[in-house]
Amino acid sequence: MKTLRFLISVTLIFISLFLDAQDTARQVINKVVSIDEQGSPVILLGDTLFKIHAPNGTFSARERAKSLSERLMEVVREPEYFPDSLKALTIENESYIVYRNRPLLVIRQTDTIRTGLTQQEIATKLITQLNKHLSAKSVKFNFLATVKNIGYTLLVVLLLVFIIWFLNWLFRKISTYAERNKARLFKSIKINSYEFLTADREQRLAVAILKFLKIVLIILLFLFALPVIFSIFPTTEGITRKILGMILSPVRTILMAIVNYLPKLIAIIVIFLIFKYLIRFIRFLAREVENKALVLPGFYPDWAKPTYNIIRVVLYAFMFVIIFPYLPGSDSAIFRGVSVFLGLLLSLGSTSLIGNTIAGIVITYMRPYKVGDRIKLDDIVGDVVEKSLMITRIKTIKNEEVTIPNSKVLTGYTVNYTTATLEQGLIIHTTVTIGYDAPWRTVHELLIRAANSTEGVVKKPKPFVLQTSLDDFYVSYQINAFIKNSQRIVRIKSDLHQNIQDEFNRAGVEIMSPHYRSERDGNPVTIPEKWEIELPEEKDGET
Repeated sequence: MKTLRFLISVTLIFISLFLDAQDTARQVINKVVSIDEQGSPVILLGDTLFKIHAPNGTFSARERAKSLSERLMEVVREPEYFPDSLKALTIENESYIVYRNRPLLVIRQTDTIRTGLTQQEIATKLITQLNKHLSAKSVKFNFLATVKNIGYTLLVVLLLVFIIWFLNWLFRKISTYAERNKARLFKSIKINSYEFLTADREQRLAVAILKFLKIVLIILLFLFALPVIFSIFPTTEGITRKILGMILSPVRTILMAIVNYLPKLIAIIVIFLIFKYLIRFIRFLAREVENKALVLPGFYPDWAKPTYNIIRVVLYAFMFVIIFPYLPGSDSAIFRGVSVFLGLLLSLGSTSLIGNTIAGIVITYMRPYKVGDRIKLDDIVGDVVEKSLMITRIKTIKNEEVTIPNSKVLTGYTVNYTTATLEQGLIIHTTVTIGYDAPWRTVHELLIRAANSTEGVVKKPKPFVLQTSLDDFYVSYQINAFIKNSQRIVRIKSDLHQNIQDEFNRAGVEIMSPHYRSERDGNPVTIPEKWEIELPEEKDGET
């Protein structure tokens, strides 16, 4: 048993040494003879017949393959090919493949490396393969074959023309049918109350889609017919592969790009959905606060909508920052350059836009006015009809609509007439000048009586009078009255002036505006003889 084990061990050692020696010899041979691992293809009319891996003297494998391709093409161009003339000859240690006494290829010992075949076996195999290709391809260069190829080409062209004519006829019939049955086929498309597509627009859209489909089909027919025509003639057979490569390569690249991009696309969709439903939740909270269903201490209901808009913009910007690395081409230099350029244009061209937006945000949280308030901005008096982040729109008492940028609002002053009416009331006032001959208590009583008889003036708090100055010829009396409707301030003041005139005329007290002296030169007083003025029962609309 020990002897048997010893013999088996020795045998295994010799086998391993032999295999190592074979590998070492193969590596040495590859280095010495410069074996081409990939091989150089022998190409005939666009077809790869086989590959040459070993050099021949000073000729590399690539040069041998190119030279053989040229010699084979010369054989194909001959009027007739004779398969029996392709033979294999052995001279000394080299095998030759010759055609009609013309050497085409020499097979040396180096060509047998890693093939497991002898030189003669390789020559026999190559003769069989070459006969097959040379016989088939040389026929195509025959005159009769050329005539047949021309006929095939004409047949393909006629078939292409017929298909294009049929497509035009078919689409024309479809268009005519659609025109005749327009009322039945096309209905208007509405989104809520908005008519998105009328029947006429829908018909024009359908016709445009049909024309586009027809053009696409014709282009596809040409792309299919051209390779077929080029493949008929042997000289242009290689162009077929190039055309198909030009067509299929971009399509393959696009499809592979789409498939490889799918994981990033799914990530973008997930991120978008998360932010979408988060924004919806914030919008729900904003509506609850705006409707006063949710009360937050120190947070006014009119802050809800602008706060929601600001948060929404911030969240969308944050979402874009997260999604940006997943966008196709986001890491390219061109994409970054365009992004920087657009950012520069936006920053240079939107200075006033950003200023108005920031001013709108500040105004929103300052709450100097809200929609519906009667305000005064500089010298403009009117009701606020719109307030946004960019502008404030006011409808004046003369029914004019004025648009004011928020930056101008922030730098000016604002008077709000409506805010005071919600609490104690807004004070309206007017001044009259009365001579020193009229007792001031009487003047006070007349002014308060005129104020109390004016529609729109509240009884509590009571009207009051201030004597604002003691001038040379008269005393200035200012009547102050409280009102609760700021939208009728102009009409109420007009009515107050009328009532003051009536009360003073009834009491025989002369109003000294314009100036009149106490000592007269025979001129009558300014009180009209018939001072009672009949007022209409119904007044004009509010101003």
